[in-house]
Formats: sequence, structure tokens, C-alpha cells
Amino acid sequence: MPTLTEPVSALTLIMSSAVVSASVNVAWSMVTRLLDRRKEQNKTNHEYLSLVLQLEEFVRHCNEALYNISDAIDRYRSLHDTSAFQGLISITLAFRQEPNWSSLPIPFVADMKSLPNRFKQCDRWIVLQSEWAGPADCYEFEEERLAFYALKAAKIAADVRRKIAAGKGDLDDLLVHLNSVISQRRKIYLAYPERCELIPELRAHFESGHS
Repeated sequence: MPTLTEPVSALTLIMSSAVVSASVNVAWSMVTRLLDRRKEQNKTNHEYLSLVLQLEEFVRHCNEALYNISDAIDRYRSLHDTSAFQGLISITLAFRQEPNWSSLPIPFVADMKSLPNRFKQCDRWIVLQSEWAGPADCYEFEEERLAFYALKAAKIAADVRRKIAAGKGDLDDLLVHLNSVISQRRKIYLAYPERCELIPELRAHFESGHS
């Protein structure tokens, strides 16, 4: 037996179409916002990566300078070569390609901007020590400064790489050398804690119990 169906009114069709259209608009709006967030996050990650590469370059320069300083100190002390320290290059920490700082978290930006300043302040401290310390002693302070801040920079770079899934860096061999400089100073500090002269940052590091 045939069943009777009520004709669909024009108003029902219009309302149904409006609901579907609204649903599509909401869905598309959500997709658009998601794509925008991903695009913005990708842009921010490139800002991070630029900083990472510059920090890693700084670490490499410090590592190379440490070898040169060590050789110069050996020549100065064993051969009494007064020209041993001529030609040594001063290492600076500066971001040649500054990121869009406003796109990065404030605590991170504060740490990053303070790092070059602390590196410079330590250099000024070493210059003041030259009033009583000989050139070899001052360059030993410079070794500590380079190793200490290179390790800090390397840690920041590694942390950021993990954060943005940028893979592992290639600093492992350099870190072994940098840590060996700190370990050698730690041995002297533990043997002669009161008489051992160290840059302030490294002394505070040892006194706080850090390994």
C-alpha cells in the first residue's frame, strides 16, 4: 500500500541549506585557523633555528681558540716565547642575524640577550686581572671563559633543537674537549679551593656543587 509523504516546504530546504552552509563555514574557519597557527609556528621555528646555528658557530670558534691558546701558553712557558700570544683572535658573541624577538617567549629572549653581555663582562674582569696576573695566567682565565660560555651556548642550542625537532647537532667531539677544560680546572679547585684563581662564573659553578 503506497504511503503518503508530505511535500518538503521551501522554508525547510532553506533552513537545511543554511545549517549545512554554517557547518561548512565553521569547519573551514577551524581549518584556516589551524593552518595559520602551523604557518606561524613554522616561522617561529625558523627563528629558533637561526639562533641555534649561530650559537653552534660560536661554540666552534671557542673550541678552535682554546687549542690556539693552549699552544701559545705552552710556547710561552716552555720556550719563554714572548710573542706566543700575538695573533690570537678575540672571540665575540653577537647575533649577526637577529630574529624577530617579539615572536619568541620572553624568558627565552631574556636569557639569550643576557648571554653576550655576561660574556663581555667576564672579558672585562679578565682585563682587570692583568694588573697582577701575567699574560699566561690571563689566557688561562680566557680558556675558562671560552669553555664555560661555549658549553652554555651548546646546551641552549641542544635544548632548542629538541624543542623544534631539528635533529641532533654535530658538536659531540667539541663538547668532549670543552668539558675536559672544565674538568681540569675542577681538579685544581678541589685540591686548592682557596688558592685556585678562576673566573667568577666558574668558581660559583663549582661552589654550587655542579659537576
